[in-house]
Amino acid sequence: MDEPHPEIAPFVKNSVRILVWCERAIFFIIGLMLFVAALALLGHAAIMLFAMFGSSRSPETFGAEFLDVILLVLMIVELAYTVMLSLRGAVLLAEPFLIVGLIGVIRRMLVVTVGDASGKTSPAESTPELIVLAGIVLVFVGSIMMLRTKSKPSFEKLEL
Repeated sequence: MDEPHPEIAPFVKNSVRILVWCERAIFFIIGLMLFVAALALLGHAAIMLFAMFGSSRSPETFGAEFLDVILLVLMIVELAYTVMLSLRGAVLLAEPFLIVGLIGVIRRMLVVTVGDASGKTSPAESTPELIVLAGIVLVFVGSIMMLRTKSKPSFEKLEL
């Protein structure tokens, strides 16, 4: 009695197939764009690295900007990796997203500390933000550690 209408089943099946194909095409384009962006930023980081040797600017400021770009590249590559997992049809895991978040928090901490070092902000203004960011880092690291120590679920096919 609960069987689908025979004329609707092929339509639904074809519709789902088209939507899955569209989803994969969009994920492919996004992944490609992420890798192109990562390569462009990596090239920019290489130029920054070579410019650091001949610059009169302070090495701390240059180094912080360089690290900021490199961490951004790492974030983009982690996101691209997650997109690749989606394309393969694998089960998405929380760990890559936690790593991207951790890298993002570390980037923000670098920006805040460089602002302190360059005199743009006072330590009294940035201390509360750094305390909150340090707490977030501890939460992310704790979550990653818990995920790594947790037993991996088995995705074997169940026979009914």
